[in-house]
Amino acid sequence: MKKQITWMCILLCSLLFVACEKSVIDNPDGQKNTNKSRHRVTRVVRIHPTELRVESMEEPLISKSSGVQSRGASVPGEGKVKLYAVNVFEKKVGSELYEKYAYGLFSDPSKIAIRMFEDNRYKIECLEVVEGDDHLYNKEKSYQAPFLHGANLPTKVTNQFVMSKTDNMSNLQKGETNISETKVQRYPRMIKLYGTQEDIDPKASQELTIDMRKAVFGLHFKITPPEEGTLEINYLGWKLAQKSGQTGYDGGSIYAFSEIVEATKDGYQLVAPLEMKWTKANGTVVQEHKDLTLKRNVKTKVEIVVEGPKARNISFREENVAMTEEQIEWHVVK
Repeated sequence: MKKQITWMCILLCSLLFVACEKSVIDNPDGQKNTNKSRHRVTRVVRIHPTELRVESMEEPLISKSSGVQSRGASVPGEGKVKLYAVNVFEKKVGSELYEKYAYGLFSDPSKIAIRMFEDNRYKIECLEVVEGDDHLYNKEKSYQAPFLHGANLPTKVTNQFVMSKTDNMSNLQKGETNISETKVQRYPRMIKLYGTQEDIDPKASQELTIDMRKAVFGLHFKITPPEEGTLEINYLGWKLAQKSGQTGYDGGSIYAFSEIVEATKDGYQLVAPLEMKWTKANGTVVQEHKDLTLKRNVKTKVEIVVEGPKARNISFREENVAMTEEQIEWHVVK
């Protein structure tokens, strides 16, 4: 009888031990589960990257179509691509730091929506790129710089977010852009707009507008062919060439600045070197250098004429044209 009672006590203790162990495994923090800890409230927030209209006396470099709101949009030309790269950061309750939360590459802005926890705060940065004379290189819709993510991996256009606490597109603020598989340009001939917003409260609204500001400038060259030989113009990694007997060059493009964040600020300008090399028929090489001041959202016109052999004279003149153009004449006489 005593033996049976002993075995029953051992069995009962074993059952109690298993029950206690199961409770610890189910709740590893040793805290009582509550509805609040199991069900955190989330909300889907739609993000609208919207080009900020320039309200000033100067007419914008890029004309904008009027809409219902007092905003416009950079419209891509026929066959051109327009992409939105978005990074989302999360700041949890009690934390002072934002951590990586999600990233995504979109071709359809209506698809930019993400679920956020109502008790946390968020930060969003967005880069909008519109193809111009240059194209964004891609392979099967996977794009390289400036859309590289993680360990410099191409990012695919999926029109949805990738939830990640370790990776995002970390090069959005840099100018380097793949215009071919092997060629990277710091000043590509395309339109870039950048915007960011932080301390976003998901409870405030389910519609979030990000003000996008241009980081672009314009350059228009008018080059008269030399009387003899070949004339080369080098600037910002680009080159133009004219030979004697050609009809001349008269054209321009819109370029994106390299320092994206700084270039979205009013009054931003960049001093860029302009190099001229004139190789005459007898092999003589004449080289000249000038500095160009390139201003945000302003188109600069540069006119270049070389002549020889006459008295040497170089002129460099700037003037405003229609509020958004600056005239630069460069007359070289050799």
